[in-house]
Amino acid sequence: MSLMFDNKRNQVKYFEPIEQVEKGLNAYSLEENKYRFMRRVGVYSSEDGVGGIPISWNSDAHVVYVDQTDSHSLIIGPTGSKKSRLIAMPTVKLLGHAKESMIISDPKAEIYNRTASELFSLGYNISVLNLRSPVHGSSWNPLSIPYWFYCNANIDRAHEFVNDIAENLTRSDASNNDPFWDNSAGSLFFGLALLLFRYCKDFGKPTSCVNIGNLLNLRRIMFSQQIVKNSPLWRYAKEDEFIATALIGTVETANDTRAGILAVFDEKMTNFSIQPNLLAMLSSNTIPLESIGEKPTVIFLILPDEKTSYHKLISLFIKQSYEYMIYKAQQEVNDDGLSTGKMKVRVNYILDEFSSLPTIKDFPAMITAARSRNIRFNLFIQSKHQLLLRYGEETETIQANCSNWIFLTSRELKLLEELSSLCGNIYGEGFTKPVISVSELQRFDKNRGEVLILYGRRKPLLTILPDITKYDEDKYKVIPIEKKAQERGDLLDFHLPDKYASQKDRLMRAQTPVELTSSFPFSASHPVPLLAEEPMEKGCEEAKPLSPFIEKAKPTDKCIMNPPSPQEYSKYAELLESNLKDSVERQSDPEEKD
Repeated sequence: MSLMFDNKRNQVKYFEPIEQVEKGLNAYSLEENKYRFMRRVGVYSSEDGVGGIPISWNSDAHVVYVDQTDSHSLIIGPTGSKKSRLIAMPTVKLLGHAKESMIISDPKAEIYNRTASELFSLGYNISVLNLRSPVHGSSWNPLSIPYWFYCNANIDRAHEFVNDIAENLTRSDASNNDPFWDNSAGSLFFGLALLLFRYCKDFGKPTSCVNIGNLLNLRRIMFSQQIVKNSPLWRYAKEDEFIATALIGTVETANDTRAGILAVFDEKMTNFSIQPNLLAMLSSNTIPLESIGEKPTVIFLILPDEKTSYHKLISLFIKQSYEYMIYKAQQEVNDDGLSTGKMKVRVNYILDEFSSLPTIKDFPAMITAARSRNIRFNLFIQSKHQLLLRYGEETETIQANCSNWIFLTSRELKLLEELSSLCGNIYGEGFTKPVISVSELQRFDKNRGEVLILYGRRKPLLTILPDITKYDEDKYKVIPIEKKAQERGDLLDFHLPDKYASQKDRLMRAQTPVELTSSFPFSASHPVPLLAEEPMEKGCEEAKPLSPFIEKAKPTDKCIMNPPSPQEYSKYAELLESNLKDSVERQSDPEEKD
């Protein structure tokens, strides 16, 4: 293809002259390992940054030209097309020398191994969320941010973050035929998370207790009783209308329906319940999201590429980090005290295998609003078909918001036809043919780095991009990912005060053998003397029973309360419950105590 490629790129009538494109781009010298700023009046906007994705390469001058604007980019190429070596790795290096922050999905840890050492030498704060080996790298608790909002009385935002977690973990792969079970499992997760928040805040539990492990333990304890709606935890939950609304569909439903919802919920949580190291990694938080928009920071998201069971966690991290940065951007103010709505340091998402990740809720809206917040997305996909499977009709919105399309190769006919059509046609006397045909699009030289770029509003650009070897000459150091001890936090028993127990539970506790003092509070308002005639020191042999619950005791200094018979229970249960209720109300009333 090289000869045909060179011939076409020189057809300036149909393809953008490379010299013209380079006038509006920042230049990075590979010899000097730094940027050369060649700003011209009218070419650069005051909003432009420094670094960006590579667009062109001048091999004679050893200069790479990058798009420093706020444009999003879509990179298209199947496995083995050198997406990482031509674009992903160089982009990380170029952004590193521009001191911009990054969040990078890195399925094979190739980008980390190639670039982490250099980023460290440039002063970056580096974190690694390692789902391939959870005992190595940083920890991330997805519940920590929403709990922080909850404790700071920002309930609406806390609910939004918890709902995002429920959406990604339980509904991202929901069945289209019968979504009831997935939606119910999502509502159950939402309610359990808020119940965990309330319990930990009300009873002063450490923040480390707010984690997925204790949420699963709460599910086990709450639904272990045969009659769930009589459990103390449900009585406690019903005091909060939001928690009650989320849980009532599972608690107060038919037994078979409840069993189905719990089974679906447990299946969604399987990865957490069977992998203690993963659960420990998700129980604390060492990833500095609060500083990513304030100083150069990079977060590598390493995940197994041979299975997709962890992918939903990556989607969740992307969603949660983005939402938190939007919140932080709204807190940024200028010298006049007005909100700028922008991150101080630009944040770049470099999402390799983006179309393989589970659907990220509201992603079309995210990519639409990101530019004004100083956030850029670089999306790497294998095919448009994958993107359509994830986002359906919203795929068009995602594509339309990416000003840069970088195409390496493909065998996807519809995509090839779309690209050929976007490049335009050549019109002659009695004929019309495409500027670049479907056949020609499939024959770019991979080793040479030939790519097609649709760049902004310009004509198509045929260009060559250098391999990562041109940047570092294969001289790099691999930094081992540190193994860290990760604590799960205390496992909660979710014990509640007696006032949340049912009257039956309190009655059964009252029936256990207890020692009676000189005045047994059978009725707290009217203490009844233990002995009718004889004083305590002479024993109980002459005592007259106060009710069938107290039998005539053997000579001793104690009287024993025994459980009633079934016949006695029926007769006296109502009286006992009334007296117990009276006693509890008096104990909870400070004026009565005084």
